[in-house]
Amino acid sequence: MTRSRFIHKLSARRWVLGILLGSAVALAVVYARNLCQGYEALLTLLDLVQRAPAGAIDIRPAARRTPLTFAVEERHYRADLYRTGDPVLAGIVFVPGAAAEGKEDARVIRFAMTLARARFAVLVPDIVALRELKLLPDTARDVADAVTYLRSRNELAPAGRAGILTTSVAVGPALLALLDSSLSRRVRFLISVGGYFDLPRVLTYFTTGHYDAHGLSLKNTPHEYGKWVYALSNASRLENARERYLLGTLARRKLVNPEAEVNDLLAALSTEGRQVYDFIANRNPARSAHLLSRFPPALRRDVERLNLAARDLSGIETRFILVHGLDDPMIPYVESVALAAALPAGQSQIFLPRGLVHVDVAPDVMDGVRMWNAIYALLSERYL
Repeated sequence: MTRSRFIHKLSARRWVLGILLGSAVALAVVYARNLCQGYEALLTLLDLVQRAPAGAIDIRPAARRTPLTFAVEERHYRADLYRTGDPVLAGIVFVPGAAAEGKEDARVIRFAMTLARARFAVLVPDIVALRELKLLPDTARDVADAVTYLRSRNELAPAGRAGILTTSVAVGPALLALLDSSLSRRVRFLISVGGYFDLPRVLTYFTTGHYDAHGLSLKNTPHEYGKWVYALSNASRLENARERYLLGTLARRKLVNPEAEVNDLLAALSTEGRQVYDFIANRNPARSAHLLSRFPPALRRDVERLNLAARDLSGIETRFILVHGLDDPMIPYVESVALAAALPAGQSQIFLPRGLVHVDVAPDVMDGVRMWNAIYALLSERYL
């Protein structure tokens, strides 16, 4: 063998060896990162269910909550920002569903603290409509403004890594924000917990206890408290001041006692208030579509705009992580299954654990593996 051929073969072997060693190092780095992220997902899960390990095991820094104000195009907002002292890996706008305490809800604070310890910057805006238990299409602008502000601060969304977290019905306005603006290209991911797809179908289940779609048939007791909260929160949408007062008074009376007599108020209601009452009080699912079609115009438009089943979602570029408890008594889990099917192929992951009761975790019966997988998927977004 000539010297030149020997050197050529040696160089080739070195090249192959270099590739193999490089691949081995790369695999080791990936494996190590995956292993660390898996352990971090476990710590995050334990933190979420308030069963955190001893400090000697979980050495991640504590998160702090900082109130702030921000403005986008002269629209002013109050919010809370959660983060640790470590560099942030990605930002999240957290939009809780309709809840009277809003960003002050203990569950919201705990969840935001947990995510912040995983090196997310978590911005929780005070969205007045949701705090007033109103599900409105215009809330989409509030969500978009919060994302715009978060992304404007590079230390909170490094390299533009920003996403949205929604619980319950807040997925509707968040998706409208992605559809009605260029936001989809700027929001890397959206995680929905206990969300919906077909709003009329969910409202029918809410009021009648019947659900028959996507291969799931349910017949449960209607959620009496929730029905009258819906009536109360939407009374202000009626055009007539007297109707607003009468429907609001009726709803408050029913909230105190679902069996309370309201005939005196019903006799005084005219068209608008009666249309809402008839839908709320209806127990026959076959009549729901007709009663919804008779809603006052403003309410009917809200339902139409917020009905994701009527929207074309094929152009959305955002990645979705959908988490829905199999035991959800408020919104059936197949709503998230249907939403996943409507999104572009390959852009959604869905996790259906037990022990997630709408948006509340029941640690004793929780499906830890599926919850861990969902958290792992979310933590992965910090690097994508």
